[in-house]
Amino acid sequence: MREDVDSFVRTCLVCQQDKTLQKQPGRLPEPLPVSTRSWESLSIDFIVSLPKSERYGSILVLVDKFTKYATFIPTPADCNADKAARLFLKHVVKYWGIPKSIISDRDTRFTDGQTERVNALLGLYLRHYVSANQRDWTKLLDVDQLSYNLQWSESTGSSPFELATEQQPMTRNTIVSGNTGSSPAAYKTAKDWQGVVEEI
Repeated sequence: MREDVDSFVRTCLVCQQDKTLQKQPGRLPEPLPVSTRSWESLSIDFIVSLPKSERYGSILVLVDKFTKYATFIPTPADCNADKAARLFLKHVVKYWGIPKSIISDRDTRFTDGQTERVNALLGLYLRHYVSANQRDWTKLLDVDQLSYNLQWSESTGSSPFELATEQQPMTRNTIVSGNTGSSPAAYKTAKDWQGVVEEI
């Protein structure tokens, strides 16, 4: 089966255009401290130079080093330190508190492979599902973030969502399969959402 999959991937046009090779860093990295609890240490990075979507041109990617939980925040292309701090307060601090440390690959002494892998996965999601003019990527971030955080992690043996909240959330499968409500619009929204997430 592995040979069949390898053969298919080598001949799949979409795979060849969109998939990225996973490479090890070219220099020896300094070891980063190991987190002992969630939201104690975060890594942060920007994905920049994106086509303008609504009023945004970049994505601020934050990853909790302990749970691997990722947060994807659309930002203006010219996001300065003040704007980044306000977004950090709005999307991280108000839910999880202030971390002890924040690691950025902007510091050349460190390499942060974890955030680079998350960035590569996010880029892959967006390339597959963005429209032809590439100006709707902001609408995809919420589903991308949920999909990423629901995935089982080999390194932790759980999903980031489960480690962060101590439970797997109810998802569209739960809502759609157990529908007993009287709102056809709510059921249709859940069913449409199920289709999008299954594609991703």
